[in-house]
Amino acid sequence: MRFEINRMEMQAAAKNAAKVAPARAPIDVLNGILVECIEDTADVFLTATNYSVSIQQKVCASIGEGGSILVSARLLQNMLSLLSGDFVTFSAEKPDIVTVSAGSCVYEILCLPAKHYPKPVMPFPEETAKLSGICSLAKRTLFAVSTDEHRPALQCVSVKLRGNAIHAAACDGSRMMLVRDAASSPDEREFLLPGQSLQMLASVSTDKDVFEVGDIGNEIVFTRENMMFSMKKLPGDYMDVNTVIKSIVPAYSAVISAEEILKCLELIRISAGSQPVNLVLSKDAILLKCDGEHGDV
Repeated sequence: MRFEINRMEMQAAAKNAAKVAPARAPIDVLNGILVECIEDTADVFLTATNYSVSIQQKVCASIGEGGSILVSARLLQNMLSLLSGDFVTFSAEKPDIVTVSAGSCVYEILCLPAKHYPKPVMPFPEETAKLSGICSLAKRTLFAVSTDEHRPALQCVSVKLRGNAIHAAACDGSRMMLVRDAASSPDEREFLLPGQSLQMLASVSTDKDVFEVGDIGNEIVFTRENMMFSMKKLPGDYMDVNTVIKSIVPAYSAVISAEEILKCLELIRISAGSQPVNLVLSKDAILLKCDGEHGDV
């Protein structure tokens, strides 16, 4: 196997794959990134999995000879960050040793047998919908996802695409977060996205990324240019959010400035430390106060 590739593109792909590969898996091969180079298409594929989520990325390269290697995820990422130059060359004449060179620097590192890697199958779903704003969606919902393993459905974020809008809900049994964003597609689909998997997808994405998302079997698959990401479904059905909302009869309601309430929370947090903040509702004002570690506020 031998190929030359853009160092920064390879480094970015390795960094994303390293976020998926476990740091200390009980099976050594899961700690690695599967690197495959295909002569016919001049593409290099980087694949990583932890069984719950999987990622595969494609990077164009100049390939002298096809083949595959399995390299430690952290080692590959760190090594590429230390190299200089625009391009890096990978060559492996033996299945257990790969030579990585850039400029005057040459590394020789041990590899694991690629044939033992449990390469995930990520078929492209027949029916998909467009979804963007993954990072923003995750930021606004994941804090309300349950960590109770006995309620797997509440460990997910419910996402519904309908009427050119994205409707998302997260609830842990004591609080609920509802999000509604405009969507660029009229597609109508529903997905239950496991919270931990959504967080990992957000870590390798930007809000500008537009994904084609669909489900097939026990997998939810996200695809965009040069990347495919899949997550396993969790069992169970999500609550009827509309019924829950309609059952709530508010004793108090108010319209407030989000910017102002955030400023107040930041100021009071300095003195609050680990103490709870009390929210006092009155006729014409909302009062925030606490008995802080450094005095009352």
